[in-house]
Order: sequence, then structure tokens, then C-alpha cells
Amino acid sequence: MSTNSQNALRTFLRGIPVFSGLEGRSLDSALSVLKKHTIAPGTVVFTEGEIGRTLYVIYKGEVAVYRNNAEGKPVAIVKLGEGECVGEMALVELQPRSASVIATKKTVAYSLNNLDLYKLLREDNYTFVILLQNICRLLSRRLRKADSRIAEFLSAAGPKQKPDAPPARKPARARTSTTRAPRPRKKAAASR
Repeated sequence: MSTNSQNALRTFLRGIPVFSGLEGRSLDSALSVLKKHTIAPGTVVFTEGEIGRTLYVIYKGEVAVYRNNAEGKPVAIVKLGEGECVGEMALVELQPRSASVIATKKTVAYSLNNLDLYKLLREDNYTFVILLQNICRLLSRRLRKADSRIAEFLSAAGPKQKPDAPPARKPARARTSTTRAPRPRKKAAASR
């Protein structure tokens, strides 16, 4: 890889959430384990149900994420482009892929698999921890977004709220407590 393309990749990685917080030697460690893939339009990157151990970071291009419905028909969930990741769940859990991913345009992606993460664990703990923490944050953001979509879907599909559901309320604000010194107790007068 030429110096210009290496610098462009470094700049790109610094700007995406999964590699956020990595600089210098740590970024070099992450770069050393990434593998480049050029994917033609229409190519299946991975399939729902298969065992996966690889995350892909989209450098250029676009992919579509599909999941089969109850009848086994694929349903488009989302399209992802430059700077986004697919397959991150495979690095956290040992379960089959939850969706299929297909390139919709010519795509250049960089992959990171579970063995790459293990290598980072052994050789550069800081990079390993930051990557894993960032992957967990990505998963958390996606879960929150899915929760919002489910709530919107359910509210559009039926009654606003079930009778046994708690009433909607604003989140409580965090309160700060101050510790007070205990008041001195008054001594009772001794009876004579």
C-alpha cells in the first residue's frame, strides 16, 4: 500500500466510531490486522444463519442488510455506506449471523476477525480494549435505534398503551446528594 493510500486509510479510520480513540502505535496495530476486500455489486458478503467471525468496515461503496421473515422471504432492513460496519455481532457473540449482507455497489471494505482481535489481545491490550469498547458502543446505539423503531411500530399497530403498562413519564434527573454531619442529640435530663 502506498504512503498516500495508507495516510488516507488512517484518516478514514480515525473518523469512524469503531476506531475512535486510536492514534499512533495503537492505530498502527489495528491497521496491521485489517484485510482489504474489493466486492463486486450483487456479491453476498455473508448469509443469515452461517457462522461468522468477521466484522467489515465499509471504506467505499454500499451494502444492503436483509433478514428473512417468517415465510422465509428476505426483507431489506437497511443500507450501509462509507464508514459503517457490518458483522460486528460476530465478534461479540458465538451465534450464527442474524442477517444477510449483499453489496449493492462496488465496495471496498476492510475486515477484522476474531483471530485478529485475539492477536491484539496478546500484543496490544490498549488497542484491543478500545476496539471492543467501541464495538459495544456501536451495538448499544443500534439496539437503542431498534427499540425506538419497535416502539413506533407497536404504537402505530395498536392501542397507545396497555392498561397494565406503566404511565409514560419524563426520565428522572440525576440528583446530587450532599452529606450532612449528624445533628448532636440533646441529652435527656436525668431524673432525680
